[in-house]
Amino acid sequence: MTIKIKTLILLVIVILMSSFTVKNTDYFIGTYSVSASDPSQIKLIINSDHTFYYQDFSVSEKKIVIKGNWTVRGNKVILKDNDSNLKFHNVWTFDKNGQKAKSRRGLTFYRLCKINK
Repeated sequence: MTIKIKTLILLVIVILMSSFTVKNTDYFIGTYSVSASDPSQIKLIINSDHTFYYQDFSVSEKKIVIKGNWTVRGNKVILKDNDSNLKFHNVWTFDKNGQKAKSRRGLTFYRLCKINK
């Protein structure tokens, strides 16, 4: 009986200790872009000081260049523009290695690859 109780207590302690580990949020810091030959020139730069730069030239009449701050909500990075009311891909999900960034806005899906840290 005491072995079962000790095992149960140990299991509870291990679960509690693992739930309070600090998550590494630096894996998505860097520059993400489409290929160099893509005319849309979509680029997302996420800086460690919680600022970002985003450009999207996919519509030549409405080129988007935005700077602002980012926050993490769950497993998503939320981009907040401070200066304009432009609509853009402001919610991004990253793979576990931080090598790919995905976003969906309406029926438009973007997938960017990390080009440098």
